Amino acid sequence: MTHPAPQRLTPPDISLRAITKLASPIFIANVAIVGGGTVDTIMAGHLGADHLAAIAVGLASVIMVFMGLVGILQGMSPLAGHHFGGRRYEKIGFELSQCLWLAAFLSIIGIALMCWTDLWMELSQAQGEVRRMATEYILISALGLPPSLFGRAFVSLNAAVSRPKVTMYVSLANLALKVPLNAVFMYGWLGFEPMGGAGAAVSSMILSWIALFAYIIIWKKDSYYDKMRCSRFYGPQLRAMWEQLKIGVPIGLSTFFEVSSFTLMAIFISRFGPVDVSAHQIVANVTSLCYMIALSIGIACTVLVSQCLGAGYADVAEKATRRCLILATSLALIVAFSLYFGRGAILALYTSDETVIKIAYSLILFGVFYHVFDALQCVGAFALRGYRVTFWPMVIYGVLLWCVGLFGGYYMAFYGGPFGRPLQAYGFWGMTATGLFLAGSCLAAMALFVARVKTKESQA
Repeated sequence: MTHPAPQRLTPPDISLRAITKLASPIFIANVAIVGGGTVDTIMAGHLGADHLAAIAVGLASVIMVFMGLVGILQGMSPLAGHHFGGRRYEKIGFELSQCLWLAAFLSIIGIALMCWTDLWMELSQAQGEVRRMATEYILISALGLPPSLFGRAFVSLNAAVSRPKVTMYVSLANLALKVPLNAVFMYGWLGFEPMGGAGAAVSSMILSWIALFAYIIIWKKDSYYDKMRCSRFYGPQLRAMWEQLKIGVPIGLSTFFEVSSFTLMAIFISRFGPVDVSAHQIVANVTSLCYMIALSIGIACTVLVSQCLGAGYADVAEKATRRCLILATSLALIVAFSLYFGRGAILALYTSDETVIKIAYSLILFGVFYHVFDALQCVGAFALRGYRVTFWPMVIYGVLLWCVGLFGGYYMAFYGGPFGRPLQAYGFWGMTATGLFLAGSCLAAMALFVARVKTKESQA
């Protein structure tokens, strides 16, 4: 008696249209998430330089902790994507349960770090009202850390199973509520005591809890997830959590190196005064919004590569990697030119302070230069995550973004090196641009190399 050969699985669609369709809701969701910070920056900017500086210092401290921990949770994404591509749906819910346990443990660590406010204030050397509001901002944000981490587990899951629209809708709803809630707590609407810059943290904390409840309800009620939900409760499974950590810890450290290079830069620049850090915060916010395009394509690349590998199509995964890199580069060039020619109008949206605008007008040119390479490093690193290659990107981030960008920037900012005088904010941005140029070149080349090797191994 002969048995029929098992039917080969179908690979995901990797056409440019399919990549765009997957990346677009991810992009909208990411813009909405970053848009919350943009709203905070704009609304604080109209209160004065001290309020803007307080948010810059507070947000820098919070993001550095949050993004490092979120990066660890991203170890679930390639695993869930692999299971989804291999049609092993029952394992996806189990991976989510273990990711949520990790989020619970990481929340304890994160809250402890955020409550160590003296550390962040000493790093920034913030004084007076800036120090007071920044401290309040960090402590309030600590209350929103657990729901933010739990929510990010669902965000990773939705991307991995080609369901990013869920994250998009939740993020857009949060953004719509951000402005009125900020007005209540920052400006004192509806009879509340105005909190200034610190009030932005209250609205963010409330919205984090709302988003988490929305994700839980959707996961429980949406029929799309029926075959993914576990039939029973799973406690923490050390082996499964270790598998996520093996992938997630290098991702977390990579994310920490990348994010902290900018957040520590903001903290150090704050030593030059409210005007300099305000200009930095505006430019950092603008470039972060631009970065969302590359980030969205990068996340889509991780999803497609992991799904292709799960279905047994390494050659299709290689094609997906190439197409994502080409698409990200093309869009980054368009964004860079738009940023260059439109920088005056963009900066005017944030503040009317001519001194702040003058400094920001110069700093944004560094962002114009490195944006293409920032896109390359992002998509290259995310493609490698799909291949579960996370150690060497971590090393590259550590060397180029910290050693070259941050430490080199510190030296140029405070001592000036060959220029003979301290370059202040320009020193940080110049060296960061150098580090991103090198990181983009290295990670894009590595992603293409790994993709080619995996294809040859599958064909051997």
